[in-house]
Amino acid sequence: MRDIAKLNLDLNKPEGFGNLAEKLDDSDRRILATDLAELINIDEQSMSDWTGEAEGYLDKIEDADKGNAQPQNREQEGAGEEPAPSTELTLSAVIQFSARATDALLGEPDLARASEPGGEKLAAWVSSQLRTKDPNWVLDTDPLIVHMSVTGLAWRKRSFDDIDKVFHSYFLPSVGPGRVIVNKSIRSIERAPRITHDFERYPYEIERSIERGHWIDYEPRYDERDTQAPKKFYEVDLWLDLDGDEIDEPWTITISRDDFLEVIKIAPRWSKKTIVDTKDVLFFRPFHRFYPYRFLPDPKGGFLPMGFGKLLHRIESSADHLLASICDTAQTEGENGGVLAGGGVGLPDKVELKGNRVTTINTDGRPLQDMFSPFPMKSVSPGSVQVLEKMMTLGDRLAGTLNNLENAPASMTATMAKGLIDSGSQVQSAVHRRLVSSLTQEMHQFVQMADAYGALPEGVTAQDGNGVAVTADPQLATEMARSAAGGLYMQMIEAGAKVPGSFNVQEAASRFCQVMRLPDPEKLIGQPPPPPQATPWEKMQGAVKLMRERTENIKVTGAVAVQLTQALLNMVEAAGGMQNNRAALLTMAQLEQAVQQMMQGAADAGTSLDGVVNQQGDQSSPGVPPPAAGGAPPPVSNGAGGGAAGPGAGSGLQ
Repeated sequence: MRDIAKLNLDLNKPEGFGNLAEKLDDSDRRILATDLAELINIDEQSMSDWTGEAEGYLDKIEDADKGNAQPQNREQEGAGEEPAPSTELTLSAVIQFSARATDALLGEPDLARASEPGGEKLAAWVSSQLRTKDPNWVLDTDPLIVHMSVTGLAWRKRSFDDIDKVFHSYFLPSVGPGRVIVNKSIRSIERAPRITHDFERYPYEIERSIERGHWIDYEPRYDERDTQAPKKFYEVDLWLDLDGDEIDEPWTITISRDDFLEVIKIAPRWSKKTIVDTKDVLFFRPFHRFYPYRFLPDPKGGFLPMGFGKLLHRIESSADHLLASICDTAQTEGENGGVLAGGGVGLPDKVELKGNRVTTINTDGRPLQDMFSPFPMKSVSPGSVQVLEKMMTLGDRLAGTLNNLENAPASMTATMAKGLIDSGSQVQSAVHRRLVSSLTQEMHQFVQMADAYGALPEGVTAQDGNGVAVTADPQLATEMARSAAGGLYMQMIEAGAKVPGSFNVQEAASRFCQVMRLPDPEKLIGQPPPPPQATPWEKMQGAVKLMRERTENIKVTGAVAVQLTQALLNMVEAAGGMQNNRAALLTMAQLEQAVQQMMQGAADAGTSLDGVVNQQGDQSSPGVPPPAAGGAPPPVSNGAGGGAAGPGAGSGLQ
């Protein structure tokens, strides 16, 4: 590119740049526009083959109702004859795919969901922006999917009005008016050196943009014959060094394509939040305004993809030609004619042989076979019909719309049916997953753009744009898959109700409502049942059982204490005194521990019974005596006596 005047810019304050085209003189604006137009023309030429084919596919879809197959040997065809019918394989595949994809993506109550904890507010804001704040997003999604499925590539463009502080999105085609131009050699849109939007504006729109300061006052030239004819423009997202520091910056440049090219707007594509400028490094994190939607990737790894138009072009052309021949043959078979030789008074100009019709001819006594030669009889061969069916089956298989169950045997098992359904929906499912991924990527870029402009609401953080995702499940490309997932969750709910603890019934019910898109699921899911509560009688019986167990423990410990006491007594008597002090001290320590265990057990038993009585209050149950006066527990007879531990249990030997 040729050199132009370098601008003195503080890259850390892009919000104060305004329209930098105003800082360039007329000659620099025209030089820059001319050089950029040459680069754009290179990009356009690089994708010319692909765009030419894509336009042909779109024309075929548009003219599908007129037919595109030529009849064969139609002797009776006149100027007013209707064209032969078409199989319309591409149109059928596009209609089925767009219907499924649009329903799967836009049928959810919320378009975006939180993909990470803490992203709920961000997801709610994105859903509100796309569904209600942006008037074009939902409406443009359907034509975007249709265009993508035919050509293989469609675009969405988003811009921010820094005066009105609102976002706007637009569906952009890959061919035709308003198309997007990129170089076919790029591998990813993030690394593209240029992305160009070729668009038109009417004179009133041009004047409004100039009055509001969006564009400079460049004195546009209108058509004298039609003053309301639209004018052509380029809008380019590119990298360019405008400040002379030998480092390219990301810009958006708008070019007027009047009699002479001229730059009318230059705006930065970064903010103070998306630039890193230190003594050692300077780099930008620009926000992206163009989002590609690709149908089927190029097998060679190129950027320009394939759509139904390319997949079905050859098969549909062959099938249409064969169908036209079959229709032509079937029609001439029922309406045969011939050639009448000679002429004269009373002879008709032409003779037709049709069912239930007799044509009278004045032959002057000559045999009719000497004057009339009928056309050769035609009939539709069964083989041609079978070949046509095979062609259409092959086309449906390529498009993923084949109805494998059409000719299935009556004895087919459920497993075989599921396998056929799964194999028939693989193509649709794969494209559906790519579409969900593209939508998620668009949401991430949208969040980054909003964060760069400081347009996120209070208390909402960008989280690098990765906190949100499309609500639509990438695995549910068809309603049949959705119903199967719902049936699986219903089985979990039933199993969890029959066998408590096997499945989380509440979570399974919540997921069932989400999959089936039931409105207000929180109103349908009840609260989990409270844990079962014991009756007062059951509580008292439990306390009595516990006391009995502890009393038995006390009895066992007391028996051990008696044995220890007897052993100590025997030791003293045998020695005539406490001569083995070490053995005696050990036995006394064991005896003291046994007594403490008995005392602790008795205290615990009294506390348990006291707690049960306090819980009962004034309630009483059959067969249970009321609490004693003063809150003391009632006496319980369990045959354990006072829990005596035997002679000398309460003290050690002196």
